[in-house]
Amino acid sequence: MPPPSRNNSTSKNWMDSYVAPSGEYDEYLDTNGKPRPHWDAAASQLSKIDEGSWQQRHQQLDELIKENGITYNVYQDNQAEHQRQWSLDLLPLMLDAKEIEDLEERLSQRVHLLNLVLEDVYGRQTLLRSGGMHPYILYGNPSFHPPCHGLVSHRHKHIQIYSADLTRGPDGSWIVLGDRVEPASGLGYALANRMLATRTLPKLMQAMEVASLQPFVNAFSRAVESLSPFRSDNPNVALLTPGPTDETYFEHNFLARNLGYTLAEGADLTVRNNQLYMKTIGGVQRVDVLLRRVNSQFCDPLELRSDSLIGVPGLTNAVRQGNLSVSNSLGSGFVQTSSLLAFLPWFSRNFLGESLEIPSVATWWCGQESEKKFVIDNIDRLAIKPTFWASGINSQFGPNLTTAEKQDLIARINHRPEAYCGQEIVSASTIPVADGYKLVSRHSKLRVFLVATEDGWKMMPGGLARYSKSVTDLSITTAGGGTSKDVWVVGKSKHKGVQEKRPVAHVSVSSLQKSQSELPSRSADNLFWLGRYIERAESRTRVLHSLWTILAEESAPENQKVAIPFLEQIVPSNQNISGFLSHKGTTLNTAKTEEAILEALFNENNSDSLISTIASVERTASKAKERLSTDTWKRLVAMRDITQATKNQDHSVYDNATIELLEHSLEALSAFIGNLMENTTRTQGWRFLEIGRRIERAGVIANMLQSSFIGREKDDEILIPKLLAWADSAMTYRRRYLNTYTDINTLDVICLDYDNPRALAFQAQQLKNLLAELPHAINGERNPIDQTALRVFSSVALADISAFTIDSRGEGGKLDTFFQEIITNLGLLGSHIESTYFAHTQPQVRQSAQINLG
Repeated sequence: MPPPSRNNSTSKNWMDSYVAPSGEYDEYLDTNGKPRPHWDAAASQLSKIDEGSWQQRHQQLDELIKENGITYNVYQDNQAEHQRQWSLDLLPLMLDAKEIEDLEERLSQRVHLLNLVLEDVYGRQTLLRSGGMHPYILYGNPSFHPPCHGLVSHRHKHIQIYSADLTRGPDGSWIVLGDRVEPASGLGYALANRMLATRTLPKLMQAMEVASLQPFVNAFSRAVESLSPFRSDNPNVALLTPGPTDETYFEHNFLARNLGYTLAEGADLTVRNNQLYMKTIGGVQRVDVLLRRVNSQFCDPLELRSDSLIGVPGLTNAVRQGNLSVSNSLGSGFVQTSSLLAFLPWFSRNFLGESLEIPSVATWWCGQESEKKFVIDNIDRLAIKPTFWASGINSQFGPNLTTAEKQDLIARINHRPEAYCGQEIVSASTIPVADGYKLVSRHSKLRVFLVATEDGWKMMPGGLARYSKSVTDLSITTAGGGTSKDVWVVGKSKHKGVQEKRPVAHVSVSSLQKSQSELPSRSADNLFWLGRYIERAESRTRVLHSLWTILAEESAPENQKVAIPFLEQIVPSNQNISGFLSHKGTTLNTAKTEEAILEALFNENNSDSLISTIASVERTASKAKERLSTDTWKRLVAMRDITQATKNQDHSVYDNATIELLEHSLEALSAFIGNLMENTTRTQGWRFLEIGRRIERAGVIANMLQSSFIGREKDDEILIPKLLAWADSAMTYRRRYLNTYTDINTLDVICLDYDNPRALAFQAQQLKNLLAELPHAINGERNPIDQTALRVFSSVALADISAFTIDSRGEGGKLDTFFQEIITNLGLLGSHIESTYFAHTQPQVRQSAQINLG
């Protein structure tokens, strides 16, 4: 039961507020109500943290989770419901190092046994032939895939990365609730938890000498890379993800970024001549090892599941031909089925000649007559689960069923006994959880991780602990709202302080090359559009700020009509702009203008509104998160929070909150762009981002200048200052031309100045330089990209500004034609870049020659 209420802020030791439930094993207190030995030092240190400091740390933790974008996608009816912010309890779970060493040895036996089972199932099938495995357990299992028979070579295991869900019995002994290999998720969240704990409780971690996770991370990456079938010193490893809608996409991104692997979706990969390749901006690049975060059946629509849209056709055969290693092996999910737990003790005795050292939760498969009878007779105290998870049968807890529901369930078991198994309901061990400045009890389970190394299985000195929402709730799932804990391994250990070093590949300096073409096409696409959305958001903010300034500062109605060129940037193209003018076109219709401003600011259903554009920035950035620095992501979160704070509020153009939103958004965008420019390595990814920005900015400038100068009064001394302020070029103009406002001077500064980052000429010059560094240009290939870019650059470079000012200013004049050609060619340039680098419908001749497929 929860501890009795007490005023912990006045307690000498708030850790004393905890009361452990009776009859269950508690991780903190022993049966005498005293802290366990490995908790002593931590309890002493924690007791010194006062309530104010503890709450500060909680606030810091929440901010860090938000800043780092740590999320878990929640699903309902197979549809993404929302991104849920990750939840971590500030109080860690302490485990004794000697106990972890013992657990490592016992779990090593278990995963070795599972490997032997998979080797038999996808090999000689002696279990099936001898009658040791019922045919239904094999052939009825949707995770058994006949095309995977014989895929794994003898020098590799089926399982390289293993995790197990554990809890303790009342006597403190560990019990395995389930084995996880398909895929073994949670590692990324465990590492993220440690990162958060290091920031919030650094002194406590140092005082406790908490075991480092880095040696395990090194062993993990070394194990993955050693799988390369070509035994290269620097294999190409890709992490296969279902994509941003997957519930654990953050983890995929986090692991790829921290391990240095390329994050790939199925559409990024292709199989040619039985070899897996990544589609990159320079062509296709061979993949040696695939670390998958996609279930086996979805990996290959050609051989495993034909309706999969997230796999790669031909992937299975690439493995079969020895050209690719996949971790864990395709089909390894066979050993995850609940019913298999009932047979593991027998398998252990017959495969290993020894007892299973760490027991599973007691399980009875109803496909055997005596076991079925036992389950039915004891249905009141068992959980009834499907033999296979994908069967469409839901798990049910006997104690929660009515008499009628039990009778109905018994009838279904009798009708299809092989489809059900009974499982003991384990009352999970309890842990202390921080509820404000007091401790309460919750049921928990622990997910631990092991990796195969040359020296045997190595267990991470930590893990992912999760606990229930209430003391009476026995369901512990992340999707159901369970909260996590960082796991600290403390005390003396044979691994303590040993930092495993990665072997150094002896490569001659002359052979080292910086590859500029390994960027996946999808990543290039995302970065290109991230650049465009960023620039679009900044432009929209500047335009709206200019409109607000016109309404606020220009009191004369006839002067307010200078808002029209700015309005043309935010209203739909099919809307007649003349409708914003009244009194024969001499004054501005302010009511309609205010409505348009609010629409362009806050309407989430308008894809061009500021709030929608910033959402597009965040959505696109999340797809390329592995290529953004942590500081850059923090700036993005700050920018998003500014717009999110305005939701569900009534707005007026003249509210102080409106101008503050615009100014704060502009500041946040500038900080985000500044971080991108300062913290992004000048690789091809950065170039695509910059190309996207420059195309978008050039188009915006051309559109704005066309709207401002075509069909308008000459040398408008009210419009030009507003235009210069929008382009952030007022100071440049005044230094050069003082306060004499003319069209020719304005065009010189905003259109033809190669030194002004806000000028059209600057964008054209930057595009020319950036495009010259793309693979097609480096390899000397002719491409429509170059021809179109040259037209943009030449148009600006050869522009005769005097002809612009002398010529007619109406539609169809030289100035109008100039801007229209620029706008058209920029659109073509974007299309040519997309078709060249983001499509890959056919390999280029150069690419095939480089790969040497023959």
